[in-house]
Amino acid sequence: MPAFETAPLSRMGDAKISDAIRDNGPSSPTPERPFAVTLDFPSGSLTPSNRIFVRKLSDMARLFEDQEAVTRTLGSGEDPLIYVGRYAAVPERPGNLAFLTTTMAPGAVGSEFYMTKGHHHVQDSGEVYLGLSGEGIMVMESREGDFAYEALTPSVAVYVPPRWAHRTVNTGTEPLVFLATYFAGAGHDYGSIERTGFSRRVYRGASGPEVRPPLPAGGAGQ
Repeated sequence: MPAFETAPLSRMGDAKISDAIRDNGPSSPTPERPFAVTLDFPSGSLTPSNRIFVRKLSDMARLFEDQEAVTRTLGSGEDPLIYVGRYAAVPERPGNLAFLTTTMAPGAVGSEFYMTKGHHHVQDSGEVYLGLSGEGIMVMESREGDFAYEALTPSVAVYVPPRWAHRTVNTGTEPLVFLATYFAGAGHDYGSIERTGFSRRVYRGASGPEVRPPLPAGGAGQ
């Protein structure tokens, strides 16, 4: 089995990912005044941060196309870390701008690159992503079925309009780190993506990343 299918937590960029999930000091209180955080571009850590979330393969097993590879990896006792997110202490209520950083491991399940779950917003609104380090692709699909994708690399900002679902994919060999900001209170709808997915996925190809429709039924494990 290729090593990237079963990469343990320690392979997620070593010091970079340990920085991303390390406690960076006490959570800041709900801000009633302007405030600042310190952002580390290589790791994505925020100081101070409000909360952290972790996504492992078991948290999103149904989202990857190659279910044989998922079963094989989890069955071996491995549960690789896919990504970590860290929120700044912005109250999630209308009128505020929430922001967070995400650090995503390099790797793939079968030939499909590691990715975020992907989501719509419950209250349709825009979002901006800023690449901090690493190489990735953002895939986006509107509620009407239009599809687009953009490279996400350091110093590149990607705007996601309202009504567009979005997912981030790490296509490089190092952790992908990015900052995202959105209207607080917009909410996240992951369920619709779990049910319908995106019309295209991002695969490891012979000449680099390939953005294309999923394989026909029965071909995912080939």
